[in-house]
Amino acid sequence: MKKEILIYGLERGETRRYTEALLSTQCQTAADIEKVKEAASAAGYHSFRIAVYDGSPPNFAAAVNFI
Repeated sequence: MKKEILIYGLERGETRRYTEALLSTQCQTAADIEKVKEAASAAGYHSFRIAVYDGSPPNFAAAVNFI
């Protein structure tokens, strides 16, 4: 499966990370990412986060530590 680049950002005045908005899933290059960030900044978004999803299911066992 092709990797998907996800761009998230916070709306103007927002500081709570759990309220991030998904801004784009259509980027293929670094230039595309910058275009989205510039347009989102002009619309008032800030604190951008880039994530890459490759279609594989998450491995929750690796993420959980039992003491």
